[in-house]
Amino acid sequence: MNKMLPLYQAFDALFPVGSYAMSGGMETYTQAGIVRDKETLTAFLNAQLYILPYSDIGMAAKAAEGADFIFLDNLCAAMKHPYEIRMGSQKLCSRFLKAQAELSNYKTLAAYRAAISEGLCHGHYPVAIGLFVRDTSAPVSEAMELYCYSILSLAVNHAVKLIPLGQSDGQSALFEAMRLIPDVVKKAVDVSMDDLGVSGYGFDLRAMGHEMLRGRLYSS
Repeated sequence: MNKMLPLYQAFDALFPVGSYAMSGGMETYTQAGIVRDKETLTAFLNAQLYILPYSDIGMAAKAAEGADFIFLDNLCAAMKHPYEIRMGSQKLCSRFLKAQAELSNYKTLAAYRAAISEGLCHGHYPVAIGLFVRDTSAPVSEAMELYCYSILSLAVNHAVKLIPLGQSDGQSALFEAMRLIPDVVKKAVDVSMDDLGVSGYGFDLRAMGHEMLRGRLYSS
């Protein structure tokens, strides 16, 4: 099988990990009127892309390249300050590991599951994604581009429903953001361990605000 095909399946919106139920703070942005049209959605995506090399994409890239997943897992737990974002990452990881275990025998993912069961790891989605890429031997940069696209696409799908916004405007904003993905992935691959988690506090504060919204459609 082509090494990239399992990744297309894993990052498909229909893959059963439950990401559709988590807005990642987008619901707070739309309720506050900060993300309200195509232009402000594009600005949101650009800001998200600025941070991703130092958060989920950087974390996944390091896991894919062979870094110690126990260290990465605990670092990821420390980086995800908002409770719902942290718990969401763990839920996505649990469902992802279960789904992949039913599809094939991925040795590194199996070792990660064992470490979670033993209490050595919390279980976080970006780490699981990186280990999955390692197990499939897919090219790291191409795999991270797909992962990055899946994050942006999910944000756009949530925004289109929450604003609400026309599908054409949503796809236009996504297309503009896609141009930046190669540079984002290059930064993620080159980022040092010491730089992981250095930014993103504006997003964190909005995500924390989600816990106190009066009416909610999403779990994060």
